Amino acid sequence: MIQFSNMVTSYEFIMTLTELVTVNEPAYNFVFTHVLTKEQVSFQLSEADDNSDFPGRYNSFTIDTTQFEHVGEWHYVVTEAQTGNILEQGKMLITRDSFNYTMYGGITTYTAYNG
Repeated sequence: MIQFSNMVTSYEFIMTLTELVTVNEPAYNFVFTHVLTKEQVSFQLSEADDNSDFPGRYNSFTIDTTQFEHVGEWHYVVTEAQTGNILEQGKMLITRDSFNYTMYGGITTYTAYNG
């Protein structure tokens, strides 16, 4: 599972896509679906967008995380744009870095009844 904070604006997404690619110079479709809201975020990246030093071993893409509006669990599928073959699928968790709460300082009283 991939996990990052909602305070991060870009994330290095590392996966193994090349081993299942069936065409030369592939383009990759990324589709993310939020588990609760069913919101979808999709985009396409090309082989030229791969930041990996060893693309035969692993692939690395920089993802702009500002397009994900909701924290929580997302499912993702990466397909080959030309053929639609599924290259990888998995889960991603976006966590909330900061949480504001209010602590009340009032006096708590209890009343006990017998019977």
